[in-house]
Amino acid sequence: MIPITLEQSLPVDHVLWDAIREGDKASLGELYERYYRLLYRYGTRLISDTDLVEDTIQDVFITIWNNRQKLAIVKNIKAYLFTILRRGIHQKSKKDEFVSDIDTTPNLAYPEGKGNYEDLEYEQWLIEKLATVLKSLPQRQMDVILLRYYENFQTSEIATIMGITEKSVRNTLYKALTHLRTHIQPLDFMLFIFLLLQTLGF
Repeated sequence: MIPITLEQSLPVDHVLWDAIREGDKASLGELYERYYRLLYRYGTRLISDTDLVEDTIQDVFITIWNNRQKLAIVKNIKAYLFTILRRGIHQKSKKDEFVSDIDTTPNLAYPEGKGNYEDLEYEQWLIEKLATVLKSLPQRQMDVILLRYYENFQTSEIATIMGITEKSVRNTLYKALTHLRTHIQPLDFMLFIFLLLQTLGF
């Protein structure tokens, strides 16, 4: 007999979704537990108000439950939840709280003598600059970077979450990466992307 792993034993998203549509509150709770941390992490990267993020996440699942009998069949539950959360945060937050300061230009000049990739101190310096350069991006560009490289969404999914076309996603991603290249010396750009995949702790 082939052993069943914990991951295999868990119901897939669409099974939970169908159960919620049938009025199974336990399935709603399981979906909440499955996605709360991901939604919270994403929400707090959109806005620093953690209370607002938590309230909006609660509202997302309350809305789903209250409208369970009218819920449509959703193919990508994760993208759907991110879409509702992003929209809710937009509606609740003040514009000046949500939008990044696009006039901020990071100072990414090399510290003297820190040009060696094997130098851990240099790598730490680059990690610290990661937060600065990302915050210098316009909000839409930062959103695309977060969704693509940190949440691992595909272009079509990002388009759904952000309510824009796939072409706009590609153009926005191109502009964002061009901006990053401008502020990171060329030889360090691949290291920068590598670090981006591991940490966005700002």
